[in-house]
Amino acid sequence: MKRRPWISIVLVLLACAACEACEKDVTPKGSGALAAQDQQLFEYLPAGATAVFGGNYMKLQQFMTTTLGKTMASTMDKYGPGMKEWMKCFTDLQGLRLAGSANVAGKGLELRMIFTGMKVADVAKCATAASYATTIDPDGKFIAVELPAPAGKQGYLVAPNGALYMRQSMVISAAPTVTAASRADLEADLQAAKASNVMGDAKLQGLIAKTDRTKTMWFAGTGAGTPIANKLGELFGSFDLSNGFSADVSFQLLDGEDVDKLDSGVKEMKKMAAQLPGSMKDAVQSLQFDRKGDRVRFAVKLDDKQLGDLMKQASMFGGMH
Repeated sequence: MKRRPWISIVLVLLACAACEACEKDVTPKGSGALAAQDQQLFEYLPAGATAVFGGNYMKLQQFMTTTLGKTMASTMDKYGPGMKEWMKCFTDLQGLRLAGSANVAGKGLELRMIFTGMKVADVAKCATAASYATTIDPDGKFIAVELPAPAGKQGYLVAPNGALYMRQSMVISAAPTVTAASRADLEADLQAAKASNVMGDAKLQGLIAKTDRTKTMWFAGTGAGTPIANKLGELFGSFDLSNGFSADVSFQLLDGEDVDKLDSGVKEMKKMAAQLPGSMKDAVQSLQFDRKGDRVRFAVKLDDKQLGDLMKQASMFGGMH
């Protein structure tokens, strides 16, 4: 099966995380407690989530002009007609901010997101650009958009602070199924969040403070309650998509054997690093890798030219499958 180029890039970068280890202790840069404007968003998301995340859409706009951004945009329609126009419309909005939470249980994944800098009229405009049908309730506080399968109908509800809230659940499988929430479901979510939300979740707040939220996307969470709860503890990190690609991810391995295997794997892969071609070698050389006890961190950064070259190389390798 032939891989899409951008998927191959991600696989290569993750593989490179095990290629180059160093003794230097590199401490992640954290942004500390959430700013007031972000707190107002996370008050609508539930406590006890597997992970929370946020995004800077201004940086995402810059990303769409890069090599990787252009490649992803050109392949969006493979996920359904109109997807390229739908996503471009979102990234073109000025001042759009995002907060989200994810819950993983078995093969199920539930995503909740809330946006500021976007109104019901903006969603309708983006749907029109993508030729998607919409239904707006008479009070103007709920819009449903007919997206291509498997996404189906997606609803957006105006929260009390004027932000737009949505939720969808999916079963992760070869043929994934997605279920969007109704207006009544969303209203119930917001009501429940008044009693228990992310801002009252001390565990998540501590992890959020460790993230670098100046980047394009960031996340924080734990493996607790997931199928790999006995393997994965805390995790947090960020991805930046301006002028190339950079990632900074930290995670906790709970199984001592996994830590030992990682150590031996790093040593083995280091021996192979010199055999990698051009930009793959650049990826390895740019990598910072550190392990202390059961905590592991890797960071990698490639500029747009290096990333473009790496995409070509990854595409060639992908075409060999």
